[in-house]
Amino acid sequence: MQMFSLNFLIYTICGIWRPIEWSSNGANFLYNVFTYIVLFLEYFLMLTQFLDFLFVIDNIDDFVANSIMFVSVAAVVCKATVVVIRRNAIISLIQVLLKDPCKPQDEDEIAIQTKFDQFIRLCSIKYLLLAMISLTGVIIGSVLNIMQEQLPCRIWLPLDYNVSLVFWIISIQQVVAIIAGTIINVGTETLVFGLILETCVQLEIFENRLHKLINNKTVKYLKNAFCSLNEDKTEISKCIRHHLSIYKYAKTVNVIFNQILFVQFFGSILILCTCIYYLSTHITELSGIGTLLVYIICMFVQIYIYCWSGNEVMLKSISIGEAIYCMDWSLLSIIEKKELLMIMIRSTIPIKFTSSFMITLSLQSYSNILKTSYSAFNVLQK
Repeated sequence: MQMFSLNFLIYTICGIWRPIEWSSNGANFLYNVFTYIVLFLEYFLMLTQFLDFLFVIDNIDDFVANSIMFVSVAAVVCKATVVVIRRNAIISLIQVLLKDPCKPQDEDEIAIQTKFDQFIRLCSIKYLLLAMISLTGVIIGSVLNIMQEQLPCRIWLPLDYNVSLVFWIISIQQVVAIIAGTIINVGTETLVFGLILETCVQLEIFENRLHKLINNKTVKYLKNAFCSLNEDKTEISKCIRHHLSIYKYAKTVNVIFNQILFVQFFGSILILCTCIYYLSTHITELSGIGTLLVYIICMFVQIYIYCWSGNEVMLKSISIGEAIYCMDWSLLSIIEKKELLMIMIRSTIPIKFTSSFMITLSLQSYSNILKTSYSAFNVLQK
């Protein structure tokens, strides 16, 4: 893929994205087998943890400790499944950005695209490093548990897994599933983050094209060179088509990743509530809460990148109307002025990314999530 190469490389490493440039049937078959193995490991871990809820857990501490991992694994399973099933839709979405009217057409637009691409890549690298730090802590804890003949994650199986061979097989399966799940999380968060910010890229390119349209009109007027009516219609119609395509693109992103956003926010709220409650009841056990604190920080960052990117799109889509208002309309024809007015009216309704029907991705929603977590913590304490 020409765009988001780092993000798709992360997906490829964890086994859920076969590179589209591969043409060998043998390589494609082997990678598909790899994908099914990864999905099996994640589904198996989620199912066995759920069985532990049903048949073993009988106290609040075990419930809280196991629910944190279970909700995280369930979110990973949802993300991996959506990406594998909607692979063609994601490819088509990227192709939209590589074709007219979204494709950058001159040096200024290429500069805008490059600026955002570098920012997305830098944020992806930073988020990957943060996730690797968290993963390192989890792996160290898992290894220590294995050395004490305990599984990294609590599960229930209808067999005796205290037998040496079975114990090691399950332990390795859980460690591999945790590593793959972390990489899937990083790939998904950074890809969705980038796709959302691409809306800002297109809005900025759209605004740049409008400025150039009016500037060209001024230059031609000063040179006493008037455009024909058909040329006027052609230029302004291209801008209108681009503006509509931006809204369509944003809607497509939301439709493709809607389930992921829903599971992410619903699960994050549950995890934050349970984590904060668990920390409050085990505040003196410093050795046991270090990993949990790192996990909570990662969870806050995970939610924040969604909300921040969604908030940037809302602000940018609203600012288009103000930008058009500040332009010099005096040399435009009546038809062009009416069409620009329609764009201004359309921009009064901001582009919003939502987590199903629950949450609009914005900084206000992020603040509300923090308040909800704190309120739930107070309720649990009583």
